[in-house]
Amino acid sequence: MPIHYHHVVFTIPEQLNDLVLRNKPVLYKILFAASAATLQTIAADPRHLGAQIGFFSVLHSWGQNLLLNPHS
Repeated sequence: MPIHYHHVVFTIPEQLNDLVLRNKPVLYKILFAASAATLQTIAADPRHLGAQIGFFSVLHSWGQNLLLNPHS
């Protein structure tokens, strides 16, 4: 069964890394809420998909180089 999907990454600016380290629960909640709202808003727009979508988000807090790089 052919399935169409898109891999989308939302990254917190590097300048906020120290703030994220000190406030993980708050900042990660904001990251997930903002990324979810963005995906839902763009997908609902008739110029794009015009539909409600399903998706899941995964938190990655470190990059391949093992440096802090919060993204979902």
